[in-house]
Amino acid sequence: MYCYYELKVAKAGRFSFGNIETNQDEGLPALAKEGLVWKLSDEDSRQKPCDGFCTPPLPAFLVVKFKNKFYFILYEEITRLKDSGKKSIDEKTCAELSTKLLTV
Repeated sequence: MYCYYELKVAKAGRFSFGNIETNQDEGLPALAKEGLVWKLSDEDSRQKPCDGFCTPPLPAFLVVKFKNKFYFILYEEITRLKDSGKKSIDEKTCAELSTKLLTV
């Protein structure tokens, strides 16, 4: 599965949307629409296979981890919840909205 994602860990049975950084809240929807062009830093002393890369638009997800389960929720669903006034999400709602579940 190819995608963009931000992984967050839920605590006390909920994940607060306040833990999403502004750059993530703006960047994930943009990645889904525009893709990504990234120049790798020359300041990094490690050897790199290339100077940069371009990736196409791909689905963008917020991945919320509850214990051993990772719920992949399309970021547009997170935006919809936030726009409706929701401040957090519980595991039951994550299960209902997720398009992919990974259990480890």
